[in-house]
Amino acid sequence: MKVVELDINWMNSPFWRHAFKIKSDKEIRQIKQFCKFVVIDLNESDLAATNHLRQKISDQQEALEAQKTAQLAKKKQKEEKKTEPVEAADTAAWQRLKKAEKDLEQTVEQMSDVFSDIKVGRAVDSPKLKRSVETMAQDVLNDSSSLLLLTRLKEKEQSLAEKSVNVCVLTLTFAKHLGIRKDQLCELGLGALLHDIGMLKVPDNLLNHPGPLNSSQRAIIEQHVMDGVSFVGLNEDLSSMESLRDMIACHHERYDGSGYPRGLKGKSIPLFARILGITTTYEAMTRERFYSESSSPTQALAKLYRWRYKLFDGRLVEKFIQALGVYPPGCLVELNTGQVAVVTAINPDVRTRPVIRVLLSKDQTALTDQPELDLLMPELAHINILRTLDTRDLDLPSV
Repeated sequence: MKVVELDINWMNSPFWRHAFKIKSDKEIRQIKQFCKFVVIDLNESDLAATNHLRQKISDQQEALEAQKTAQLAKKKQKEEKKTEPVEAADTAAWQRLKKAEKDLEQTVEQMSDVFSDIKVGRAVDSPKLKRSVETMAQDVLNDSSSLLLLTRLKEKEQSLAEKSVNVCVLTLTFAKHLGIRKDQLCELGLGALLHDIGMLKVPDNLLNHPGPLNSSQRAIIEQHVMDGVSFVGLNEDLSSMESLRDMIACHHERYDGSGYPRGLKGKSIPLFARILGITTTYEAMTRERFYSESSSPTQALAKLYRWRYKLFDGRLVEKFIQALGVYPPGCLVELNTGQVAVVTAINPDVRTRPVIRVLLSKDQTALTDQPELDLLMPELAHINILRTLDTRDLDLPSV
């Protein structure tokens, strides 16, 4: 039989792919051990292996056709009764976006307070930290696209709090795609928020240094890793979380051993640290900084892809690209109609056809009415994305 889908995520699977043809008893035993059910493709399976299923399908065909007819009738009746205008649905999307924006701003404000307390020597408010992470995790589970969009569209401040929250959103979105358990999301999110806590000890003039660092300056910067580990170790509420220490200690380690502080290689780098290494690098590449130009989301993903199995775990890089899509939320695109749009959500099944909001008309003037379009809709098949754009080249309306 040709298996095309398993009921477990890739991290728990003994198979490299979720689509393969069963060739041995060993594979059958592995499927029985790890899966409750699988999906097979009858057309791609050997005839002798699926005759019993084909007969069952034939026997059920009449019932299925009758059920389909009833469902179509019910759907038609429902569409006839539907009165909600398109404008109302569009308004609901904006309301979701504004709620996500409010939650994001509150989390940044809370993290600013936490970091300010730490910098002046006051005890860290661990309950506040954990509440912030729980809020972010729930928001990502509910609507990760809106949060990803906001981390791209918001004016960038050079604050550790905002950078940390952006990394947290990216990391939790990635973890959601990987199928990581909800009870582990908070640990991973906490590590994302605190990964650069040691930077509070680095002088501002060195953080904002406009050029290459010399060896002494680089050593001071790299010391932030051990300062972060020390901070966690001295905090009673956080010191018992081994995964948190691993994330802070190892998020600058690289797959080929070229990272710091210990030069760890491959799978000797803890999983959560490997995840964080990817999300922190992506965030840094796409963030606007006064001393260097940022990359577009698609440019950053292309760089990460080139670095897979060198600087980063190749399988995780590929999964991260899948999580954000070919056109990540917040990515600006030019359409074949001449209009400019921003990607607001991805369609997981067809990642080249995202949901977009049109910002500029064909003559590049800002639209007061900015329609949201799902490019998967059949009636929009004539609209295609030509290329991604750089925000620096455009005069965009505010969100």
